Amino acid sequence: MKTTLILSFLFFALCLQNLTAQTNPLSEVPDSSIAKIFAEFDSPETPGCAVGVNHAGELIYSNGFGAANLDYGIQLQSNSRFMIASISKQFAAAALLMLEQEGKLDLDQDLRPDIREISQFEHPITARQLILHTSGIRDIFNLLSIADIGLDDTTTKEQALEMLSNQQALNFEPGTRHLYSNMAYFLISVVVEQFSGSTLREYTEKHFFEPLGMHATHWHDDTEMIVPDRVISYLPTSDGPGMFYRGNIDRVGDRGLFTTIEDFAKWDDNFRENRSNLENFTEKMVRPGSTASADSINYASGMRLGRYKTLYTVGHGGNYMGFRTNYVRFPDYDLGIFVFCNMSNISPAPYTYDVADLFLEPVFSKLFSEYTGVYQNDGLNSRFKITVKEGDLYLKQPFRESRKLNWSSTDNFTSDGWQIRFSRNSEDQIEGFTVETARTGKLTFTKN
Repeated sequence: MKTTLILSFLFFALCLQNLTAQTNPLSEVPDSSIAKIFAEFDSPETPGCAVGVNHAGELIYSNGFGAANLDYGIQLQSNSRFMIASISKQFAAAALLMLEQEGKLDLDQDLRPDIREISQFEHPITARQLILHTSGIRDIFNLLSIADIGLDDTTTKEQALEMLSNQQALNFEPGTRHLYSNMAYFLISVVVEQFSGSTLREYTEKHFFEPLGMHATHWHDDTEMIVPDRVISYLPTSDGPGMFYRGNIDRVGDRGLFTTIEDFAKWDDNFRENRSNLENFTEKMVRPGSTASADSINYASGMRLGRYKTLYTVGHGGNYMGFRTNYVRFPDYDLGIFVFCNMSNISPAPYTYDVADLFLEPVFSKLFSEYTGVYQNDGLNSRFKITVKEGDLYLKQPFRESRKLNWSSTDNFTSDGWQIRFSRNSEDQIEGFTVETARTGKLTFTKN
């Protein structure tokens, strides 16, 4: 399955820029349907989310629900500037790919001679390993927690580098495992400065933000900088929302990118038509990594590779000091959805996929249609009927409410503790399924 996933991603990466968007299979979604998903945040007295839907080079939907700043009653809009947390990582990774193109950096060279803060480690560490989270460098937030520093106190770039240089060992030998590391991505900002002579902010402005027209986007490496339309983040307290984001950290790379829904749509569209200085942008950004023990991992250049209801996806989530963000792109439908929220108890991913369900309903209905039909277990004299409704599968037992089946992997679904696995015949047609529960074990049903 991994090999199929990786080959498919490489195919889309290689071909996407040379293809026009395929015949539009998306639903015509009224604004009111999207607003209904975010209705709980549509109040001037609560933080909330800004939403963007980008399709075939056009920002077809953008809106804000809730407050960007409760102190002044400023509402979220598509031009509100969010700190997008770990979605920032793909921009940092792109900078290293650009350095490689310029011939200033070999992604597989040992960085220890040039970056003194990692010179003490026994094994070579490369820029590619920083990008793929395979360097073994310990996560900075875990180190801050163990040191009882946390996030509220100011941690400067210099203090973070000192913390890194004080580490005498890695989590594992570089290249042997994949383990998420925010410290590694902060270190990318140091590598960019060392090998380009420019800060990460300056370098990405030149090669990405300026060519793409992302004029409301920057790496926030100056805590005293005034940011028009800045969004404040919050956390729940017994008295209602309390301010969370302090704006007190100037290190960037792992987080720290400020942008808007409108600007991010331009970045998403760059996967369709490259306007940056990085050649073969899409192919390089979504090329999967590997480790010594795995031919491929589901991580590329600051991008997670996955699937949703059988469709391939690229994207990333973010979580930092009250900011909760999510980005998912469906490459084969040239559809990007991004949800930026400013309250620590909001999980944006489910909302992102709820929006995706609206636009991709005809796609999912067609994909799931092969599972529909009547299935029977003769031993139990029991019949189940499986139908498609609004892009989802439902299982109906006589005299009971329908069960929604949630896709988990190829031919596999779950439903409130039930594991349902469809089987195929020699002609690759669905012939039945097994249902497994904790109390019944496996039961087999055959398609009539």
